[in-house]
Amino acid sequence: MSRLQEKVAIVTGAADGIGLAISQAFAREGAVTVMADINEDKCKLESDLINQKGGETLPIKCSVGITSEMEDLVNAVVERYGRIDVLVNNAAIALARNIGEMTEEEWDKLMNINLKSVFRGMKLAVPHFVKQRSGSVITISSVQASRSWNDWTAYAGAKGAIMSMTNQLAGQFGEYNIRFNTISPGAIMTPMNERRIAEEGEEFLRKSIDQSALKRMGKAEEVAMTAVFLASDESAFITGEDIRVDGGLCTLPRYM
Repeated sequence: MSRLQEKVAIVTGAADGIGLAISQAFAREGAVTVMADINEDKCKLESDLINQKGGETLPIKCSVGITSEMEDLVNAVVERYGRIDVLVNNAAIALARNIGEMTEEEWDKLMNINLKSVFRGMKLAVPHFVKQRSGSVITISSVQASRSWNDWTAYAGAKGAIMSMTNQLAGQFGEYNIRFNTISPGAIMTPMNERRIAEEGEEFLRKSIDQSALKRMGKAEEVAMTAVFLASDESAFITGEDIRVDGGLCTLPRYM
């Protein structure tokens, strides 16, 4: 497959879950994929496995919550490959708290990782995209920006802000052929949700399934193939959009 041939992509939070699935899909489609994650050992392991199957990936330890590490990441990619074509802002943390009980420290931690990291990535990548007069920024948002779940105010707030930033930047930088889009997954079977099923039991799984019109949880690979489309030239006339990969969750009135 060659939908992303000769493109250089950065994926944050690439060691597992949706970020790993995106990295695997990008590599299959011919992209040189830089896998950035705070978990250095897992990132290197997964990168090696992809490369053994014929892909080309480079693992780099990076905490998206630290500006200097994001700067080092982007500089290393440009120095090694001479360009960046795709930036996938995926890294995030999940933290559910009642708004009346959430501490400022918890709020700031979530916003630093889930929102300010997106600012960092865009700030650092956009100048290179402007020089090239091309680039695709894909940021993972969430259906939680559009629906109400108890105790997820901070997480939803960050994801909603990401969508607003994306829309604003799409308008500002369109003339440079730089595209900004978001993907909003619904209930996806990721390692985090697998842990929740193990901890909370089959009731959590049943409720997650029942939220979707398609009556199942999504796969990380289904989010990844949406990212492939947005990274490829097939989506060359698409910018400022949010694509929901939620099995129809937001179509239905029910909330479980």
